[in-house]
Amino acid sequence: MVVTRGRYGTALPSSMLLINTTDDKNAKFNNNTYGAPSPPHSLSITSHSATWMQLTWQPPEYSHPHEKITYRIYHKPMKSEKFNKIETRVAWLRMSNLKPSSQHILYVEAVGEHATSLPSETLVAWTDPALPAFVDPPTVHPADNIPEGGSMTILCLALGNPAPTISLYVGGHLVRQDTSRHMVTVIHNVSADMEHISCYADNGYGVPMQATRRVNICYAPKITAAGITVASLGDDVELRCTVDAKPTPKTIFWRDHDGRVPVIQGGHFDISTKINESHTNLHTMSLRINKVLATDVGDYFCHAENAFGSSTTAVSVRIRTTPALGRNVSECCRQMNVSLACSAACSYYVDIEAIADKPECIVDFDKLMKCAADGSDHRSCCADANVPRKCLNWCRGDAVRSKEICSLQYSRTIVGCFEMNRDKLPGPPENIAVSVMSDNEVMIRWDPPQKNPNVVEGYRIFYHEAAILAPDSSESSGDGIAYNTTNLLNSTEIRRIDVKDTTVNINGLKKDVLYELVVKAGNSFGASILTEPVKFTLGDHHVTSATTYSNTVGTISGIVASILALLLAAAAIVFYRRHRAHNGKAGNGVAFENPTYTRGLEQVQLPTVTSAITHAGSTAQTAQREGIVNDANADAHTQCNEVNPTIYEELKLGQEGAGFKKLVP
Repeated sequence: MVVTRGRYGTALPSSMLLINTTDDKNAKFNNNTYGAPSPPHSLSITSHSATWMQLTWQPPEYSHPHEKITYRIYHKPMKSEKFNKIETRVAWLRMSNLKPSSQHILYVEAVGEHATSLPSETLVAWTDPALPAFVDPPTVHPADNIPEGGSMTILCLALGNPAPTISLYVGGHLVRQDTSRHMVTVIHNVSADMEHISCYADNGYGVPMQATRRVNICYAPKITAAGITVASLGDDVELRCTVDAKPTPKTIFWRDHDGRVPVIQGGHFDISTKINESHTNLHTMSLRINKVLATDVGDYFCHAENAFGSSTTAVSVRIRTTPALGRNVSECCRQMNVSLACSAACSYYVDIEAIADKPECIVDFDKLMKCAADGSDHRSCCADANVPRKCLNWCRGDAVRSKEICSLQYSRTIVGCFEMNRDKLPGPPENIAVSVMSDNEVMIRWDPPQKNPNVVEGYRIFYHEAAILAPDSSESSGDGIAYNTTNLLNSTEIRRIDVKDTTVNINGLKKDVLYELVVKAGNSFGASILTEPVKFTLGDHHVTSATTYSNTVGTISGIVASILALLLAAAAIVFYRRHRAHNGKAGNGVAFENPTYTRGLEQVQLPTVTSAITHAGSTAQTAQREGIVNDANADAHTQCNEVNPTIYEELKLGQEGAGFKKLVP
């Protein structure tokens, strides 16, 4: 070691010189020997966790002031044989990716420009044991009644070793994530869907933990109402307003909002408020006016108020200006050839009491119900009134099989639904027209229904491929185009489109394919019946009438059906003779029919597509072929089979699945 001595004292040594005086030929420095810094010292662990530790040390005591020094750290787990080397320029090191509860050996060397120091002292250190994450329920400020549009502060606290990763979820959406033991987050512009707040913590050990808290997001009332209700004098009218508010508001019906003239409970006014069981923030205000008078016509106001604000919405009662319904019902009865003895039921609406003592009118009930339905589908109301499935077809004007049971037990209920919904449900759209836009696109347009056009909220279009019309050189139709009837489709793929306007464009169509389309109008109370099917094709880039195709394909399909019927009849005769010959050997036996077992064998047929081609072509069958087909199918209609609806009977109304199957002979 060399030091400098002056008048006032002695300097510190610049470095240490190590001289090897042995005869070892493998000595590191054979010719020149340089001075090296003294070793680092005072090693210590300043902080540690389960997967990391931070090591610090003091620089060498003896080193040249202008010499650049780096540090080489040697460390290894206790059970390992090889040291890991890490170099750094600073006097500390953070070692990561360590195992919990593991023991490590560490020492440091100082590396100068020409030589390396001796090793420092050796340090043995432990990592902490791993502890699974634990999270407390989130702390929210303000604690309760947070106004919508305001701000809230959320604190998530978590424990665990190593420090867990905390995730904050608000309303089911991830808002923030951080590796810490506590996390503070401020949420601005709070909305009503942020009432569920969750803190989630995971550190990779054990099972992750989640804590959730529900807060009250309060907001002023929001009112939605039906608007205008049209009725006739003497009708019962119910005005409804739906209020969305938290906390629960105070509600009232005003007759004059500016003059604060309330509607008082009593007389022919009945006021009620109900809370939605599934959504407790929704409240329904109802004002029922029994037997509307001329003085009851006008505007009413739904008013709701809570601590966070108030809202008022107008609803109105108007007198119907359209022609009386009785004229339409009477005209319909005449067109349906209702017998003169039963025409007394065709008044303002179908009056069941007028024919209650006339059993001969049961045969006319299908006609009466068709007139009373007036083009609307009332199955939703009927299903809610517990009308059985076998009678639901009357609710949309279709025929039923069990006329006696339905007329005696449920006719009054069904007519009651007609009366209650006659101003709420629209009739079917009219004047459907198809225009070709391109090789794969058409535009469908129609007119609003004549019945209650003001209550229509939207239209639903159903269409499907009815047949493939392939040109054939061997056969020709009346317009010079031939078709291969083997390409008839029996697909149940129905496409549906919902629109609010009276026009819609349908693209992705195929050329030379016959399509069948129907439309219905609807609103929140129900829908109309389906329109008559419209057939169209894009052949030769223009809309072509489907009548020609229907006659050609229908005639050939009828011939095929007749041949199949003859084969089935022959097979039935052979089977009957063999069965009779077999039974003749046991003439002394007695056979009993088991009605219960027979009922258990009723078959549920697969849904079929009603092709307009086969329907139109069926009129071209000869009388002889029709007789054969009817004889072959006589036994098939002796019992009542429950079948799925046809292509346009899948309209979903009422209870789940109610009215979508019917009993047919």
